[in-house]
Amino acid sequence: MKKKIIIILSAATALIALAIILWIIGRNSGPNPISEETAEVTVIIFANEEELANDSLSVSADTTLMDAMKENYELTVSADGFVEAIEGIEQSVDNNEFWVFEDNGEMVTEPAEEFILEDGDTISWELMEF
Repeated sequence: MKKKIIIILSAATALIALAIILWIIGRNSGPNPISEETAEVTVIIFANEEELANDSLSVSADTTLMDAMKENYELTVSADGFVEAIEGIEQSVDNNEFWVFEDNGEMVTEPAEEFILEDGDTISWELMEF
């Protein structure tokens, strides 16, 4: 009878030890969270000689300017992908006023929907008369 109890206790101890080992292995080898790269950018918006916004945004890697703008501001975009209004302030074709943007003080020739933001960018939107 003693021998049977010793065998049962030994088996139970072995099973508990095995369960603990498997639990530890599972914790250490589980999926590692993927650290997604982010970019810190500044967006400044001017209209009618007034600063409407000056915000620091944290965006995911490969985020386009258009996506960041849509996510953070009230935006109206034409079917052709041109920004027609930001925060309710519309451009005026009749007055030759259009929304344009610069990156780090330089005019950008590609559309906002293709422009990929990079860490440290300062984007300036301005309603300009041409």
